Amino acid sequence: MSSHDTDDLSRVLSGLEIGDATAYSNKTNHTNNSSTTVGAESDDVDSLDGFKKAFLDFLGRHPNVAEGARFVANKDKTLIILSPLSTRHAFGRSWVSKTYLSTIVERPQRLLATSLGIAASFTMYPAEYVLMSSSKRSPLTSPHVLKIHGKNWPNDIEKICLASEEKLAKGEVEVPEGWNSGDIYLTKKSLDALTGVIGAVETAVDTIFKNDGETPSRAFVAIRPPGHHSHPCVPSGFCLINNAQIAIEYASKTQNVTHAVILDFDLHHGDGTQDICWSKAGFEPDFGEKAAGYEEGDIDPDEHPKKEANNPKVGYFSLHDINSFPTETGYAIPTSIKNASTCVMAHDLNIWNVHLQPYDKEQDFYKDYEEKYSVLLTKADEFLTRAKREHESLIAQNLKDHKRNPSSAPKISPFKAMVVISAGFDASEYEVQTMQRHGVHVPTSFYSRFTSDAVSLANKHTDGVLLSLLEGGYSDGALTSGVFSHLVGLQRQNWDHSWGKLDVVKELVKGCRPKWVSLKHPSTEVKHWANEVCKLGRLMLPSAIINPQPPQSATSSKNGLEVPNHYAPTVGSRVTRSHAAAKLPAEKMVKEDGDMSLDEPDILAAEITGVKSDGPVEASTPSPAPANEIKKEKEVLTGEFKHKFVKINGEWQVAK
Repeated sequence: MSSHDTDDLSRVLSGLEIGDATAYSNKTNHTNNSSTTVGAESDDVDSLDGFKKAFLDFLGRHPNVAEGARFVANKDKTLIILSPLSTRHAFGRSWVSKTYLSTIVERPQRLLATSLGIAASFTMYPAEYVLMSSSKRSPLTSPHVLKIHGKNWPNDIEKICLASEEKLAKGEVEVPEGWNSGDIYLTKKSLDALTGVIGAVETAVDTIFKNDGETPSRAFVAIRPPGHHSHPCVPSGFCLINNAQIAIEYASKTQNVTHAVILDFDLHHGDGTQDICWSKAGFEPDFGEKAAGYEEGDIDPDEHPKKEANNPKVGYFSLHDINSFPTETGYAIPTSIKNASTCVMAHDLNIWNVHLQPYDKEQDFYKDYEEKYSVLLTKADEFLTRAKREHESLIAQNLKDHKRNPSSAPKISPFKAMVVISAGFDASEYEVQTMQRHGVHVPTSFYSRFTSDAVSLANKHTDGVLLSLLEGGYSDGALTSGVFSHLVGLQRQNWDHSWGKLDVVKELVKGCRPKWVSLKHPSTEVKHWANEVCKLGRLMLPSAIINPQPPQSATSSKNGLEVPNHYAPTVGSRVTRSHAAAKLPAEKMVKEDGDMSLDEPDILAAEITGVKSDGPVEASTPSPAPANEIKKEKEVLTGEFKHKFVKINGEWQVAK
């Protein structure tokens, strides 16, 4: 390596931060690090030394990467926080049939695909990011969690998780009757994941608000389970607690945030997040403590008029598919359709919903973006602009009212805002067809474009403070390409459209295979780059997630059913949000399907074959309707499973 190359490498590595997020947060912000003792085993967290060593080796072998990188001060970087504790929330019903097991799409291995997207970003823009792994845990009874979910719901989650071990050992469904057991599952270790999610979010908030000129003001937190369907007291659509609303509440308590914007681009409407916004505005939520049965009384909104709004004030702005859950046929009711279509900027409510439309060409999509979708950013800007004016007027009036005795004036914090992105990637062009059943999706470039525009909004109103939280995305292609594009947008860097092409994504997703082996002699430039990305991405997670084993029983219950293995492979081919996948009794989950094979399970969507590089991904994503609308039965390949799906009453279901 020449001295010139060494200088380039040193420039890129100056300020390079890779390690434990809690230590990083403590170094930059001496806040109280609350924790919980849930879970006795050691945390699946390390200092990322393996990744750092491999990344330095990558830069050493590719001096052109370092040479082309710009110098970026830490304050201008994006903090990426991994949450290995999130992997502990895993499907525990080891006694279910292989057919049923294949329908579980929200699983720990989603974080591996996410890590590949992170690694891709590092290889293209090596000086733009700070990577940390979070070991912090904060209890479900934290004040900011209770403020969002009430005192009863978090305690109930903990009780159900602790009781799940005995039920699962008996071959019983561990979630309460009435829950959608196809969407929601729990184990004792789910508590580790949930408390780890809260801790990771707190660490991110503590860091981005430091404002010391040395730490990033933007963060992406790779967490699961997702949160935007979680109502105050009701779980839904894989979600147990509302991560975005909890983050804002924590920022309000610790950083004096007065206003926040949530931008949600998940395929599905964040009905839980919006419901909490109604609650914060002083209205009775659809699924609050009364609806959950914690309080007596009717929940008729006519008998519960608006009360005084709660701080912080939160605006919700969502782009989603109106025909997908929770407004899909079989789920849709007038209230949910109205909620997913609400546009109101009054009565302390700042909510704007826009529906995705099919498109034929990418230029058609961006025409819709300019004319329809970007209105979300316009409305968010309108909310924050008006909020700042009204808040400053309130402060001035407060001082005027107490002019003679200023010390008696109620303390009102100055206007302080943040932008939160609910970053779901299931609207991706590479999401599985069975998740996107209604012919709408977004091009991969959208995530970079919209995110870059969101950064501009943050720069205008929040001194650049922006927090992005992982929501949906259930195929390897959707998560890897979507996270890659999103992270490029967070740094407002150029997104090369070739990075999102099929032949590139096809190579990247190979790194999600449990038995992936690095190529010794890659035959093309794309294969060589993807090979490097896969090596780096796989070093970000515990080995149990990268190499899952089939369920094995250490002991057996009296009825001979297996004890759950928390890292069991859970290959998904059908979204459980389909109303066809409503809760099943345990005996139906156990019934075996003789045509299924579990010899060599893959952890995410399979390698895509048989499609031209400039066409749609037949196994992973729908084309814009009506061009390639599937009219008859179609095989959907996922992992090592091949399911035949048929459309019954307008819905995709596994053929009997």
